[in-house]
Amino acid sequence: MEYAKDCKLCPNDWIVHQGNCYWISQDKRNWTQSQDDCRAKNSTLLVIQNQEEMAFISKEIQKTHYWLGLIAMYSERWTWVDGSPLTKELFSVTGPAQENSCGLKKKDVVISDSCSSLARWVCMKAAFQI
Repeated sequence: MEYAKDCKLCPNDWIVHQGNCYWISQDKRNWTQSQDDCRAKNSTLLVIQNQEEMAFISKEIQKTHYWLGLIAMYSERWTWVDGSPLTKELFSVTGPAQENSCGLKKKDVVISDSCSSLARWVCMKAAFQI
């Protein structure tokens, strides 16, 4: 187990940061399969809350593309898997928000890609309080 400074911990193979646990895949799946894998781990695809978390994730996943928990929903708006909308203050997505579009983190940008494309993914969940 990896311990956080404030007495919170994450499972093995997860990274602890700011009270959350992050798991980074090594293989590739489509967006739905990635979300299903996160659910099986009692977590969700990554929902970025602020610029500090974006900087942390950017540092951790520099080399390839990763699915975020971001999907184009009703009236062509980007929505996180937790139901919250993407705010323009956080970042903008390059490409259209249309049916079957999901958010893909590519180096320092987030792009719109087909949800059926294959990519790695990041799961997140709250760290356990001990």
